[in-house]
Amino acid sequence: MTDPFPSYLITPAEYHNVVTTTKTARRIIPLAAGRPALLPAFEAHHLPGTKFFDQSIIRDTTSPYPLMLPTAEAFAAAMTALDIRPADILVVYDAYEIGTYSAPRVAWMCSFFGHEAVHVLNNFRVYVDLGYPVSSGEISKGDGIPGEPGDAYPIATIPDPDRVISYEEVKGLVGDEEVKIVDARIAGRFNGKQSEEDTSLRSGHIPGAVNVPLARLLDETSKVILPARSLKDIFEEAGLSVVKEVPRSWILTCNSGVTAAALDLALSEIGAKGPRRLYDGSWMEWTRRAEEELVVVDTNS
Repeated sequence: MTDPFPSYLITPAEYHNVVTTTKTARRIIPLAAGRPALLPAFEAHHLPGTKFFDQSIIRDTTSPYPLMLPTAEAFAAAMTALDIRPADILVVYDAYEIGTYSAPRVAWMCSFFGHEAVHVLNNFRVYVDLGYPVSSGEISKGDGIPGEPGDAYPIATIPDPDRVISYEEVKGLVGDEEVKIVDARIAGRFNGKQSEEDTSLRSGHIPGAVNVPLARLLDETSKVILPARSLKDIFEEAGLSVVKEVPRSWILTCNSGVTAAALDLALSEIGAKGPRRLYDGSWMEWTRRAEEELVVVDTNS
C-alpha cells in the first residue's frame, strides 16, 4: 500500500499537505512520544487525532534498566490498546516544549517490531509556530479497545533482530577498530566529569566510544534535526568519517537507549554505510555491569 509521505523524517509542511490534500485509504495516526509527565503539554496542544505512546508502560517492565524494549507480545498488546493497525501510517512527535527527544526512539521501536509505515515529524514546535492546526484536550492513552472485531495487532516476528545489540556483544567488541561506538549523552557524563543523577552510578564511557551529543544534532532554537550536510560535518568533527568509511558495525548508545535512536536517524539521513545497532541497555546497564577498566574517564577533558 502506498505511503504518501516522501521520507522517514518529514517536515511540518509535508505533514500538513498530506493530511489536508491527499486521499488515502490508510489511516494516518499522530503518535505523541514521551512519559506521563508530558501529558499536560500534549493535552494543551497536539496534532488532531493524536494517540499517546507511553514510554513508561511500553517497555520491559521486568528489567532493572529503565527503558528496555518490550517483548513482541507486550508491544502488540500496547498497539491493540491504542487501536493501531499494521496498515496505519504513524507520525511520531515530541511535545512542543521538548522539540526532539523521544520521537526517534518510539519511531525506531515501531519499525523494529515490523510496523511498515513510520515517520518522525521534524518537529511539532515548528509545526505550531507556523500556525498549522492543533487540538487541545484529552488524548487516547492506550486504554481503549480495537475499533472492529479482529483488529488485535499481530505479534511480530522481528524483521531484523540484529538492529539491537546486547551488553555481552558490546563488551566482546571493545577494542575492535572496525566497529564504531557512538554515544549521544552530554559531554560531562561521557567524559566522567559530571555525576549521574543517581550518584551511586559511575559516569564515563565505553572504551573507544566517540561522543556526539543529541544537542549537536539539533538546531539550537527550534530543536529540529539538522540537515544531512550539517549532520555529516558534526560526525566528521567528532572523528567519524561517515561516508568514506564503512565500519563492520555502528554501535549506538546513550543513557537509556532513547537518544541513541536519534543517532540512528542522523546516520540514516547522512546515508552512512554499514549496519547500525542500538545498545538498548546503554549507559544505565554498562555502568552497573562493566568492570572498572571498561569505564573510561577522560582525565584531560
